[in-house]
Amino acid sequence: MNRPARIVIAGAGFGGVYAYLQLHRKLHGTGRMHVTLVSDNDTFTFIPMIHEVATGLLAPASITQSLRTIPQCCLKDFVEGKVTAVDADRKTVTVHRTRLLGEGKTGLVPQSEVTELPYDYLVLGIGSETNFFGVPGASEYSLELKDFADARRLKNTVIDSFERAQQIADPEAQREALRFVIVGGGPTGVEIAGELADLITKEMRDAFPDVAPLASIIIVDRNRVLLKGVDEWFGRMAERILDRKAGVYVMHNTTAERVTPEGVGTSSGFVRAGCVIWAAGVKAREIDIRASQTVVFEERTRRIKVNEYLELPGYPGVFVVGDMAWIADQESGQPYPMRAQFAVREGKTAGRNIIRRIHGAPLEVFAWEDRGFIVSLGKGGALAELFGIRFRGFVAWWVYRMAYLFSIVGLRARLRTGLEWTLNFFLPRDISKL
Repeated sequence: MNRPARIVIAGAGFGGVYAYLQLHRKLHGTGRMHVTLVSDNDTFTFIPMIHEVATGLLAPASITQSLRTIPQCCLKDFVEGKVTAVDADRKTVTVHRTRLLGEGKTGLVPQSEVTELPYDYLVLGIGSETNFFGVPGASEYSLELKDFADARRLKNTVIDSFERAQQIADPEAQREALRFVIVGGGPTGVEIAGELADLITKEMRDAFPDVAPLASIIIVDRNRVLLKGVDEWFGRMAERILDRKAGVYVMHNTTAERVTPEGVGTSSGFVRAGCVIWAAGVKAREIDIRASQTVVFEERTRRIKVNEYLELPGYPGVFVVGDMAWIADQESGQPYPMRAQFAVREGKTAGRNIIRRIHGAPLEVFAWEDRGFIVSLGKGGALAELFGIRFRGFVAWWVYRMAYLFSIVGLRARLRTGLEWTLNFFLPRDISKL
């Protein structure tokens, strides 16, 4: 090309951010690229620790980093808006953005506008959204935990539940108001259960001593063991740790059939509850892809099937990463899981393959071995497997903390998180509303 390559990175999650950092590292100062980053908001959020914000362990600033503080030297444009469509034939990305323009009687007036961004190379990584699997009432009456707004709603709902229970005279009605049902026994579900149990038995018991002993947490899990998808050792040990926490119960082989304002209808009966948390799975975010070539979506998760280079088949230069990408491990034939460590690696691979496209070099095949699995179950309790070695208890909890601490993007957020974790050894959690 006689001009810099126009590279659009759609999404500022792990895949998008690490794709940009790879491009920055390899092409900085060459004048070979013009990068545009598109994101719903102007922050990168470390989603694996969002449950700690919802339960008062961390402040929101500890897991967020302004996208305007990542290296700006190679980032020509930042567009804050929602990516709604990709025209793979015309090589354009459609972005819906809201701007505050002019002065009205009540302040700035929002104005919606649609922008089309042309590209030569595209990294598509707009992430995932909660999968309610068509369960009636689930999207209307249950809480999610996908971003900071969800964490705020969950934390505020927990506090409101205790405040409301204090105003109720009937003990059975109090128990229902303080019954928290978590649908889904995967990593998100058990991590919420562990931290929520610690919050209830310590800080909420101190603040609401009359009603806190009536609180309970129920995990509704369709499988016979928690943490389906990893070795059963993790599920058995996770349930053993949760059993030691007051008021935590697990309903195995049970599916959620409907959610109402009063609770959850399950295959084992109706469970009355004051709060329902949906942690049963995610799917790739919906996007309109206009293409003359066939684009294949995996049916259950709606991930886009890509080739071994993370490219969209039939469209060289279009790379899909993170929770949007469906690619199978070449040895096992199983798809890579929707986890942060794979999104990071996919982002780096996509960045390198764009550089190889620019230079006319052979592309790099994406293949990466799972480095391990870590799940936190509350203060001092965790399970981990790293490089084939298993840990549990305080050692695993420390490994979990260190692994995530050094994965956080941004020195400021990393230092803040380390300080907050240190303070949590000696001081109570923050139980004020967000």
